[in-house]
Amino acid sequence: MNINLRFGYPGSYDYETILDQFSGTKINTLRTSSIPLVQFWKETEGNLKTLLESLNLSGQNITLCFEYPTRPLAGRGKSSMTDLMIIGQGFKIALEAKFTEYAKNSKPETIAKWIKKGDDSNNRQLVLSSWTKLIDPFSKGLDNKFIMDISYQFFHRTASACYDTNNAFVVYQVFFDKATEPYRDNFKKQITEYVRIINPESNLKFFLWEVETDQKIMKADENPFEEMKIKPLYEFGKSSLTEIVPGN
Repeated sequence: MNINLRFGYPGSYDYETILDQFSGTKINTLRTSSIPLVQFWKETEGNLKTLLESLNLSGQNITLCFEYPTRPLAGRGKSSMTDLMIIGQGFKIALEAKFTEYAKNSKPETIAKWIKKGDDSNNRQLVLSSWTKLIDPFSKGLDNKFIMDISYQFFHRTASACYDTNNAFVVYQVFFDKATEPYRDNFKKQITEYVRIINPESNLKFFLWEVETDQKIMKADENPFEEMKIKPLYEFGKSSLTEIVPGN
């Protein structure tokens, strides 16, 4: 299996170069999800094999792009940045990492709130229409009324997975510890409801990858991505990868 690691668009990197790229990014807290995400995927081949087998996928040439940008088809707006986009022949997997975010923000910003918050609601409607256009071929029927209740981040992450592919997958990789575990059920309920509204066809699937995480002590002045070159910052325990199917 040929595996290419990338940050954003092309240029195949080794793992330490990926760490260098992340070292220059801004993190708001040492418990942000990008840190365990990057360490988890150091074991690239084994974890990729687990993921592909669970999704019934295979391939020899697989590209992993951290911070993968997808621009809206219409309107002005920043690219949707997927934490990790995995690209194979005939499929794309948009992987979104969560750690403490789902505990801190139990009520994510809905599409309705996102539209009202902007200075130019007409432009935001254009951007929303462009994401909707990408998802439409992968849905049994989108109801514009109900999509207003979906998390905006969830919606454009789904659109990014659907762009330029025949088969799309969205995987939420949820890292949890004793502090965040009580919030997992609520997060799963939210994601399940969003999937119900998306009403996906068979070529769009959603998964939840839950990973038990033990975070080591990190100093506030340390750059965690530089520290990863020297020592692991996490120990990962039990994990489960399950498909999100509304009604089950």
